[in-house]
Amino acid sequence: MFNRQSQSLVSSGSEITIRDADESDRDFLFGLAPRLAGVPRPEWHTLAAMEEFQERYMAATLGNTTKATLTLVAISADAERLGYIHARPGKDGISDEPCGHVAIIVLKEDAEGHGAAGKLMQRAERWAKAKGYRLLSLDVFADNRRALEFYLRGGFQPETIRLVKPL
Repeated sequence: MFNRQSQSLVSSGSEITIRDADESDRDFLFGLAPRLAGVPRPEWHTLAAMEEFQERYMAATLGNTTKATLTLVAISADAERLGYIHARPGKDGISDEPCGHVAIIVLKEDAEGHGAAGKLMQRAERWAKAKGYRLLSLDVFADNRRALEFYLRGGFQPETIRLVKPL
């Protein structure tokens, strides 16, 4: 399921270690599906629909890991898993050029605000650059303001906005 491609990194001045995911992380990764389903969402989608979507999406995404993908886990100083990121090759929607795509990034609730997400994103950016990609993309629900603000602070910019009208 997972490939060991890069070495673990202990960021200076931090108690957070970033390492490649392996089979022993499988339950942890899938166990965070409720966190993803529980993000602020459009009012026309129920929590049950979001949960089903996340389970399908995670099964399809994490079940299709290859040497080309990246799955990293953030670990605390006391060896507790804090969250993870999964990135994969993608295609830019405008130019059709290959790019990196962050398919999933999620932290446990009590891990938010301590720098783990930033360290995971930095590693994904380095992975994308090493692959020769000019762009790194991701999707975020418009109502998930906290995540949206995090990505904007990290240098991401809106490219398209999908509008939906409930009927």
